[in-house]
Amino acid sequence: MINERFVEYFRENFFQNKPKELEQFLSCIELSIPRTIRIKPWKEEQVRKNLEWDGWILTPTNINRVFAMDRREDFDPLERRLGFSSDHLLGNFYIQELAAAHPVDILAGSRINTESFLILDMAASPGGKTTQLAEYFPNSFIIANEPTRERLPQLLQNLERMGSANIGITLYPGQLYRHQEELFDRILLDAPCSGEWTLFKGTDAVKHWHLKNIKEIARLQTKLLDAALHTLKIGGEMIYSTCSLNLLENEWVLEAMREKYGNAFEIIFQKKFWPHIDKTGGFFVAKIRKISSLNAPLINENIEEKTEKEWRKSEIKNQNKNNKELKLFRGNISPWNTQDGITLYEHEWKILAIRNSDTGDRIRDTVFLMRYGEQIWTIEHGKFISGNRAWRYLDTSKTELYIISNIWELDTYLRGEPISNIGDDSYILITFENQILGLEYRKWDFISNTFSHEWRRK
Repeated sequence: MINERFVEYFRENFFQNKPKELEQFLSCIELSIPRTIRIKPWKEEQVRKNLEWDGWILTPTNINRVFAMDRREDFDPLERRLGFSSDHLLGNFYIQELAAAHPVDILAGSRINTESFLILDMAASPGGKTTQLAEYFPNSFIIANEPTRERLPQLLQNLERMGSANIGITLYPGQLYRHQEELFDRILLDAPCSGEWTLFKGTDAVKHWHLKNIKEIARLQTKLLDAALHTLKIGGEMIYSTCSLNLLENEWVLEAMREKYGNAFEIIFQKKFWPHIDKTGGFFVAKIRKISSLNAPLINENIEEKTEKEWRKSEIKNQNKNNKELKLFRGNISPWNTQDGITLYEHEWKILAIRNSDTGDRIRDTVFLMRYGEQIWTIEHGKFISGNRAWRYLDTSKTELYIISNIWELDTYLRGEPISNIGDDSYILITFENQILGLEYRKWDFISNTFSHEWRRK
């Protein structure tokens, strides 16, 4: 339901003397938008082949590797739900709305970047854009900051499924990064917003729309952008984006920073995605380049975050804890070696795989990382367990294979069932149609199944 305040605001600010276009806009925001997926680099051919065989129709969009999805009637009975397709469970693609895929694509210039950047995702959950950053910047290290603890489980699940060895997680109010001056090469600030474009999901975002609430949200967005500009390096670039279309959360937030910092930054790209024009959800994206240091004082209006003194005091304590507990793993992982660019760490009986650790170490002693890289094993009684995805980061070229022979056996494995198989006690790579599904251990007459509980087929 759309209330009259919302209609009147958009009529006055965007559709004066355009009654037909206003009607088109209002009718579009309640309609479902096309489902789209983002396929991992180097997986496109395989995923398209598998999904099309399963009965999906993939249509290219204006972003590389992002496809609109439609389905045929002759679905395979095991693959009716896109989220339970084998390629989704294995992290070969992410279900992501087209508008939401634009911020990272624009930040990266629509190409895979080979530079070694330190990147901040200021509001990371549920992880779609974070994992997209990891794909576009494979030689960089990404800090996924999530200010709300309750949203961490979904973020962790998505990072595990998609692979996250070049990602570290922090849990801070984004405003606190203001005290980390000129640290990051690239920043994504997909800011918390009023969510005007989510009406098609059945939300009440527009039903209760009110300028008073919008102004309160815009104040938070302004603080976050202020912090992002401070922690961005000179010459660095960032994205400010929201899933809202009003002026207060978008153009006016940028203007507030312009009034405060003058020409210390420049806006090099700006676009608003309109549902009735772009056939996407409503979205706003601005790409910013920092030109010089910022010299304005901290905005002091009912600041809820810690002072800089408290920040530094708590961080010294956390850093010491971090440095004490995280250490290089020097155990024996025979018969494997790690892949190029991967370093293994040990932390509380867990083995972590870190990609691009040199870049990540630039911040490890500066903030408290809740997780550093990707957990690939736990250790119990001196043995490695739960290592299903460890193959991503190890040289397993000489490891014995077990080849799943048909889609019915594949379905059984993806539901968490062990595999009957007789042979010596050893690690086994589970494969299907030349694709690795997991690294398991064979003992006696069966192969274990440690496929993640969160992503098993139901």
